[in-house]
Amino acid sequence: MEKLSGFDFQAVRLDRKGKVEDGLEALTAHVKAAGTTDVIVMCHGFRNDENDARALYGEFLKNLGGQLGHAALGGKLAGRKFAVAGALWPSMVFKEADDSGAAMSAGTEAAAAFLRRLKDGLTVKRQKRIETMIKMLKAAAGGDRKAQLKMVASLIALAVELKGGEFAGIAAVAAGALLDSFNAGDQVQVSGPGSGGASVGIPSLDLPAGGGGEAQSLFGKVFGFVPKFLNLTTFLLMFERCGVVGETGLTKAVREVTKARPEVKIHLVGHSLGGRAVTACAKALLAAPKTQADSMLLLQAAYSHYGLSPQKGSHPRGFFRDVIEQGAVKQPVVATHSQHDSVVGFAYTSMAALSLNNARAVGDENSRFGGIGRNGVLDAPETVNLDLKLAGQPYSFETGRIYNLDGSKEVGGKKLIAGHSDIRNANVTWALASLMARA
Repeated sequence: MEKLSGFDFQAVRLDRKGKVEDGLEALTAHVKAAGTTDVIVMCHGFRNDENDARALYGEFLKNLGGQLGHAALGGKLAGRKFAVAGALWPSMVFKEADDSGAAMSAGTEAAAAFLRRLKDGLTVKRQKRIETMIKMLKAAAGGDRKAQLKMVASLIALAVELKGGEFAGIAAVAAGALLDSFNAGDQVQVSGPGSGGASVGIPSLDLPAGGGGEAQSLFGKVFGFVPKFLNLTTFLLMFERCGVVGETGLTKAVREVTKARPEVKIHLVGHSLGGRAVTACAKALLAAPKTQADSMLLLQAAYSHYGLSPQKGSHPRGFFRDVIEQGAVKQPVVATHSQHDSVVGFAYTSMAALSLNNARAVGDENSRFGGIGRNGVLDAPETVNLDLKLAGQPYSFETGRIYNLDGSKEVGGKKLIAGHSDIRNANVTWALASLMARA
């Protein structure tokens, strides 16, 4: 097993169907032989390749490692032996621009090849939808509105079919409204129930590899319809894939590790769509034989802010509500969020532009399609809302609670969480150290 930032680290590779390809056998052998007391299962998010994921894990662990012996933890982590399982899953990407900012080729051949890769492993019905997109590509790239409408209609159909139901209710959305959003550049005037004629833009999903930055650019006119369409299509399918990765591959990893060493403590940590993956893992672990995780930290999670909530008013029961009601996690569930997270605030909630239900509130707590990374967990009676604390300041976490840690504030001229990828800093890792100290 390799060392990463001072931690015993094992990469666990998973395929698009969530099957573990390699790394698990080495992990379980190490945990059993080394007397490991705690395994941290980390999962990256959308548009991260292996290098991006390793950079995320390495920087996060570097800060965490320096905090394990902090006096404020009362020695509770002293003497414990940690190992880290770093998930690597295929979160596909179609980049809009290269590193110089120049427009990449969005030729129909390249786009068609990408869509063919994307359809691998899908159901026959979904493959046919992708084939429709491919057939329309050449005309759509040339500006043919009828071809573009057919592609957008196929995209809406895919969204309706997504596992988890978070985008239920968009079937009646006019394809023309979404197409106008694609073609209008940064903003488009939309009308519909509750929209008030507000401006809605569909932003870029191109996440930076670095830790402190935030995707600033919106879908620019220069890039055209095809790259924007491919980005949103990719996001929707990766949204579903991360759930499969969690409920299948990560669940298998946790079960095998606990089989090798039953007393080991399991800490689930997921960033962005990785937050959805680890939550799906926690839910799947409820199936017999039930296995509880010891803690779960959601870092700017890219799934519904109602995902852990009971049914309330017009929104349905959260897809992952069983995680809370059936005690999938022994310690509190902790979720970071920030109003500066424009990726979850806007990119995840591109479906709000589809729904047109509340276009003035795209991404915020009033949006039907808001995400945890922007707003925290909403409408769950167990929630406690706190500001993210500075490293070294104690938390008083209680079992049975969901803690929303708001990183929106600025302290000493610096935002606690400046953007979607700003989750490797010492204040964020301190939340995990504090949570693990309870286990």
